[in-house]
Amino acid sequence: MVNTRKSRAGHSLENHLSATFDKFNIPYSCNPVIEGKKKPDFIFPGVDSYNDESYPAEKLVFLGAKTTCKDRWRQVITEADRIPEKHLFTLQEGISEYQLDEMEEAKVLLVIPDSYRDCYPKNYKDTLINLNSFLEFLNDTVGNIPAQIR
Repeated sequence: MVNTRKSRAGHSLENHLSATFDKFNIPYSCNPVIEGKKKPDFIFPGVDSYNDESYPAEKLVFLGAKTTCKDRWRQVITEADRIPEKHLFTLQEGISEYQLDEMEEAKVLLVIPDSYRDCYPKNYKDTLINLNSFLEFLNDTVGNIPAQIR
């Protein structure tokens, strides 16, 4: 019962993020099957670009979505081999400095609701980004993001 509830919460988070991306006409693929039958949460601008070896890897963006991180954040490290730097959206309020150090070392960048910023260690507040900053990053990296979100 608990796992079912957590699974629904995870799918709900993905649906909310998808609705945000759809609202702003941001190109993406949700849960595409890529190399080794991996299914990352989100690939920008989409799975076709990801699978096209001639498409520049530096213009690809990965976003994982986890309601809580705990040890599950490590799952994103192994997804989307072409994208070395991973973004992870979470609803978890506060993560230990030790775990944030591990994430930083693994090139996992945390995306959180802006209202959660005060729940995190002070020395990490500048490295955390909110969803709007992530959308700006998408515009800078992928391009063609509508002006209304900037």
